[in-house]
Parts: sequence; C-alpha cells; structure tokens
Amino acid sequence: MTQAEQVLLSLIRKSLFDSKESFPSDTDWDAVLREAKQQTVVGIAAKALPDSCAGEAREKWKAAEFQQLANTILYWKAQDELHRLLTESGIPFVILKGAAAAMYYPDPYRRAMGDIDFLVPPEQFDRTATVLLENGYLPDHEPTDRHIGFSKNKVSFELHHHFSYLDLDIEDALLSGISLAERISIDNHVFSALPANENGLVLLAHLWEHLHSGVGMRQVIDWMMFVLAHLSNEYWNIIVSKLARDYGLEKLTITAAQMCHKYFGLPYSCSWFADADEMLCDDLFSQILRSGNFGRKSTWGMSFTISSLKNSMSGIASTKQEELIGSFTRKLTRQSFQKNYSTVCNCCEGKTAA
Repeated sequence: MTQAEQVLLSLIRKSLFDSKESFPSDTDWDAVLREAKQQTVVGIAAKALPDSCAGEAREKWKAAEFQQLANTILYWKAQDELHRLLTESGIPFVILKGAAAAMYYPDPYRRAMGDIDFLVPPEQFDRTATVLLENGYLPDHEPTDRHIGFSKNKVSFELHHHFSYLDLDIEDALLSGISLAERISIDNHVFSALPANENGLVLLAHLWEHLHSGVGMRQVIDWMMFVLAHLSNEYWNIIVSKLARDYGLEKLTITAAQMCHKYFGLPYSCSWFADADEMLCDDLFSQILRSGNFGRKSTWGMSFTISSLKNSMSGIASTKQEELIGSFTRKLTRQSFQKNYSTVCNCCEGKTAA
C-alpha cells in the first residue's frame, strides 16, 4: 500500500468506528485527497481529518467535503420529490442502494450519492415511466436491459424493471420484497426500502457487479455497514447463510466481511466469516486499491478476482433470467416505452433538464 492509501484507511476507520489512529508527520494530504476522490469516500474521510492536516491542504479537503455535501442535499431533495410523486400516483417502489445504503451509516449525509435507483413491480413499469415523463423528468439515455434513465434538476434517476446483473439472478427476492417494503425516515426524508434480507442482497450484488467494472471503497463500506447493522452470528446462522448460498453469494459474502474486518475496521469478528480464505481477502482488497470507484484508477486484475470468487456462483445465470432479459425487457423497454421516449425527445429537442 502507498502511504496515501494507508492514511485513507485510517481516516475511514476513525470516522466510522472512532478507532485510535496515528498519522505520519510527512503525510501528503493532497495525495490522500486524490485517493479519497478516486474511491468516492471524501465525506467519510474528511470527518476524521487530524489537526496535522492544515493550511492549504485542509482548505482543499474542506472544499471537497462541502461539494459532496451540496450534491448530497440535492440528491435527498430530489428523492423526496420522487417519493411524493410515486406515492400520490399509487405506485409501489423501493430505493436501491443510495439512501438504502446510507441509512446504515453513523452520518448518512457523508455517503457520496450518485443516481437515484429505484425498482417498481414489472406491471407498474410502463405506467411509472409515463408518470415521470408527464412530470418533467426528461429521458437521460437510451433504455438498457435493466433500466431507463431520466434527469431532473441536475439529478439522474434510473427506473429499474429488474436489478439482477448478468450472471446473478436475485429478482425473485427483490420483487417479493417490494410488497414488504419498509418506510424509512431520516431527518424527515421519507423513502421505501426493501426488508433487511433483500436490501443486503442488493448491496452484495452491487459489490459483485462492480467487480466486473471497477470496485471501490464506497461499495465495500456499504456492505460493511450492513454487516454491522444486521449480520450477527445468530442472524447469519438462522437466515442469511441459506439466502447467500441459494443465490451463489456465500463465498463473496464471507470474503468481503473478513476483508472489512481486517482492513476497514469492522469492529468485531463473527465466527461465520472468521474462516475466510485470507489470500482471497487480500486479493480482493488489492483489487479495490488498484481499481477505485468505477475503475477510475485501473481495471487490471479484475478477472482473477472474479474467477476466484465465482466458484460458488457457477450456474447462477438461469433460464428464467435469460427469459427476463430476452423477452420482457425487449418488449417493454424497446416497444412500449420507446414510443413515449421518442415523443418526449422530439418535444424536448433543444431543451435541458430544469
């Protein structure tokens, strides 16, 4: 590890768990800030800055911290508006990642936010797209096999008809979880989230997804804070171990949790992940350092990490998932929605999101 990477980990441990950390007197705080930006953890790290980070370097940190906070406030306000609109329209939905991950943090506002991802029942997908279009949400990009994108007030939204990624099919659990959604309130920001089991699956699947495109500390910390909130030995043994095994995620679950304990400060070691493969933990950690969020640093070596974690995931791509992608997605996003998409694009030609 470089000194900047070591210092950043110390800041994260101190910020999230109030651990006692020491910082080298010759720390290059500009280099640490660059690393924090590449890993998308500026808000978390900035909370724990020591007094030795002073002068111009501290001003740069504070400016970056303020910018993230401003973006986060914009995100929460946009999510509030989305919640009101869909609730008033009688459309059930759940937030994926984002606020549904931040709710496990000591300070939810320190988690960096990106798009607002949300999932609706398949039968509500087309209607939801129409409601968004009628209320000022502009098409953001062409429909994909998983979602369609919108933007409004400089915030991007992704309306999902399914969340599962390539070789991982967790759709049954997620769609059944929508009807059991939990109402979450953080400082008067209200939103709907999946029950704990299903929400944990999303965070773990998100980590797995980014192993293909570039995994960063933000995805890891999301998983770590969920583990801290829910995965005691008892809960693991009664419920989660079978759930992880059923979806082929057991090896990733155990490896990621032990890695968090070893490097990121997860403050206890449960027996359910104590026997994780140490070499695989180290390899996963090294990949995170090499990659950065969305592969901002490098994507080299990811194939080895994926193949190593995939031993218990062979066969996950099911006929059902292929049918979901091959028929439902094409029919819904490329026929039904495409008409609305083209119409709105024509009407909005020359305009930008307000």
